[in-house]
Amino acid sequence: MKLARILFLLVVAASALPALAQRTAAPLTQENGDCMGAIFIADSVLHQPQAVRGFGNKLEIKENPSDHTQWFEREHHSTWYKFRSPATTTLSFSIIPDNIEDDIDFLVFEGAIPGICDKIMGKQVQPIRSNISRNDKSNRSICGLRKDAPDNYVRSGVGSSFSRAIEVKQGDLFYIAIDYQDRPIAGYTIKFHYDPPPPPPEPEPEEDKKKKQQLLITVVDGKTGKPVDANLTIDGMRFNEVVEAKGKSSYQFEMDMYRNLKIGCVRQGYMFQTVRVKGSTEPEVKVEVRLNPVGAGERVVLDDIRFVGNEDKVMRQSEASLLLLLRFLQLNPKVRIEIEGHVNGPTFKNKKEFIDLSTSRSKTVYDFLVVNDVEPNRLSYVGLGNSQMLYPSPKNKEESEANRRVEIKVLGN
Repeated sequence: MKLARILFLLVVAASALPALAQRTAAPLTQENGDCMGAIFIADSVLHQPQAVRGFGNKLEIKENPSDHTQWFEREHHSTWYKFRSPATTTLSFSIIPDNIEDDIDFLVFEGAIPGICDKIMGKQVQPIRSNISRNDKSNRSICGLRKDAPDNYVRSGVGSSFSRAIEVKQGDLFYIAIDYQDRPIAGYTIKFHYDPPPPPPEPEPEEDKKKKQQLLITVVDGKTGKPVDANLTIDGMRFNEVVEAKGKSSYQFEMDMYRNLKIGCVRQGYMFQTVRVKGSTEPEVKVEVRLNPVGAGERVVLDDIRFVGNEDKVMRQSEASLLLLLRFLQLNPKVRIEIEGHVNGPTFKNKKEFIDLSTSRSKTVYDFLVVNDVEPNRLSYVGLGNSQMLYPSPKNKEESEANRRVEIKVLGN
């Protein structure tokens, strides 16, 4: 798809638009290239600075005629999004490339269909809008939906950059697949427009304003105890989003009460670290992260890179850990690592099936890093089967999941 690792801009005069909420999307993962990993868009404007290469874990759209009006011929470099309409209105949007040379295509699906992702892959549902037209540089290569566009579908080749707007009801769910046919150069902005616009949100009641927590995070050198500047990833502070923060030794955030957090921390020259925080009703939550210098032989257990049972598919909760590992390698460009895969196999010998599955799991992490531009010569991967389970006799689901883990071993720096 002309997409990438969901959405829209409106070609409407700025004076006609209400003040728009804008957010820069969290960094993409390979999972976001699949319908099941669709990113939820909550704002009117989304900037996606990252251009993802590849189509995710599954090639969901393929083997369509090149002149088909509704479908891409196949996915190329794609990203999936989902969103809900905030009002009963006419929905339009624009997708604005950061680089005019990028040619972006899109498909729109109604989302309130049980098993929607499997049905898209099996072509049991059809796109309700598509635009596969060649990019029009005189229009800054913008594409999307517009009220005055006559057609629901625009096929590949020279054609209109806009398909017809959609009449929607409040709460309607939609999925969008964005695809770059050629290797992407840069990201894009998605802007939504609603005519008439949704009413402004109700002011937050005073009693709810008081139900907030302050999250205070400090980062120190594990040996000296002195503050050090570092970068954070925080999973759990906001719904369905990994928050990133950079370049300081102390951070302060406001969040809702009783949030279970995974705080990842990375700094050049240090091993990355993950700290878990259980939810509480205290007015302040204070967290100290201690970082130790990187060195050959150092190991990190990524116990929250979790896999579906008997598969190499990474679970959604693993996104923050994959991102943290990527940031560690980006900040330490000379570090070489080995990725070790492990499976849950209590009461069994370490048979070939376990070795193959654990190897496949470690390669999944390897592929994620390579697709995000980590040099392959810095990486190796191996499967160890069930030979090193953390819980040889797991007593619950959590212990079984912990056995299905990935460990990172530093080979050199």
